[in-house]
Amino acid sequence: MLKNLDRRTVSHMLLVWCNNPPLRPRHPPPPRRLLPPTAHAQTNDVTKLFVGQGQIAVLNSTSLAYASPADKIGCLSSLGNFTASAAECAVFTRIDAYPHTLLTTAGNCSFRNKNMPVNSDSVYGKNTHSWSCGTDKVETVPDETYYTVRGFNYPFLCNGNLDCFYDMKVPPAPVANSTSSVRVPVWQFVWGSDQQEVSPGHVQTVWLWVPVVNGTVSTKSR
Repeated sequence: MLKNLDRRTVSHMLLVWCNNPPLRPRHPPPPRRLLPPTAHAQTNDVTKLFVGQGQIAVLNSTSLAYASPADKIGCLSSLGNFTASAAECAVFTRIDAYPHTLLTTAGNCSFRNKNMPVNSDSVYGKNTHSWSCGTDKVETVPDETYYTVRGFNYPFLCNGNLDCFYDMKVPPAPVANSTSSVRVPVWQFVWGSDQQEVSPGHVQTVWLWVPVVNGTVSTKSR
């Protein structure tokens, strides 16, 4: 077809095509958990706070944009469970070297310990194991690198591909005159088209890094 056209005409046709390529069908993007507006502006560098040692506060929240320390319902213990007792809040150490895992006095922390309970109430998380810290030799993989994001309002802890939310059962009410608290397992929040929220009886949470400096819990978290 093009052999009957002169070189100038063909060149002009190619130029027009390059500047106006055929339209491709557009597909809706997959659902994403949106970052807070400030994360896109990158105005708040909370990554500088996620170093050394710290406690991990557990916040009852489904929003990275609006979660704050006021949403705190407890913290994580040295074994990786949720606890409502301030006395049982563990001090975690962030490993400086890749893959930047977390550990306590009990050992390395991971979602990979198959001895831990699974989230049987969840459609997509029924085969996932709860977070735990211990001396068991657990495989460490890149998607368990823990980090926070510059632009977050606070140093919320994420891992994997912006997996910044966690799932746990609603903690039981404190027992009167009890000196110990119930420890609740915590799972990665896994969702999909058939279940976009946590299961009934569960609560969606955010982890907040609270720096510990020279053995003292810092009041600076942003």
